[in-house]
This record gives sequence, structure tokens and C-alpha cells, in this order.
Amino acid sequence: MALPSLRTNGFGSKQAVQETGAYGMQDVMVNGFTCVKNSLAAVHPLEESERQYNSNVEKMQFSTSRSIQGLHAPIKLAAERNAARQIGRLPSLPSSNLMLEVLEGNDETINFEDIYNDPMEMVEVLRPPQFVMEKHLRLS
Repeated sequence: MALPSLRTNGFGSKQAVQETGAYGMQDVMVNGFTCVKNSLAAVHPLEESERQYNSNVEKMQFSTSRSIQGLHAPIKLAAERNAARQIGRLPSLPSSNLMLEVLEGNDETINFEDIYNDPMEMVEVLRPPQFVMEKHLRLS
């Protein structure tokens, strides 16, 4: 049974490599702009584990369902999740992605977003559905 490892790569394992030009500065024309986000390392080993928690849980579910039910089970689950991600409402209506939440088991948990989410953040101006569909289908 090949379960994914929950261990991180290490404590601050990324090394920042910075090439310098003739004047001791990075040559922007050759290397491009620097991005601080790419050179940051995890501050704590649990940070990387928490960042990858959902993917680790999904991998463990797929591997256990494969060992118990066979190869078809993770393929069926992945197809159902992909179908649930693609299903949406009309462009003028907001979607709650309830089907995807039920498949992932997030409908039974209370998260930070459920308590502290501001309902006024997600308010969209409702436009006439005919105009929205014409724009979505590129008819106008």
C-alpha cells in the first residue's frame, strides 16, 4: 500500500541562488525580474504540510480506494470531481459549487470562511440574463 509521505522536504531547504552581473547586480535583461515569492522557503516544517494537506488527503483517499475497490474507483472519483468543477450556473447567477463540496466532504465541516465570511463581499450586480448570455456566447 503506497501512501504518500507526510514529511516535508526539510526545514528551510530552498537555497536562494542569485547570479550577478559585471556590477554586482542581477542582469535584468538576461535573467528577468526577480520574484521574491519563488525564493521564499517554508519558515516551519508544518507550513509546507498544511499547504499540501488537501492534496495529501486526496492522494490517500485515492490510494485506499484503489487498494480496497480496485483501479476503477479512483478513476471514477476523479471523473466525478472534474465533472462537478465544470458544472456551473448561468453567468448571471453566482455558483455555490455544492456538488463539489459534497464530493470532497466539505459540506459537513465548519471552516474559517463559514464563520467569518462577509456576505457582502460576494454580492454581484444582477444583470439581465439575456444580455449576459449574449455576451457569454459572443452574439453581440
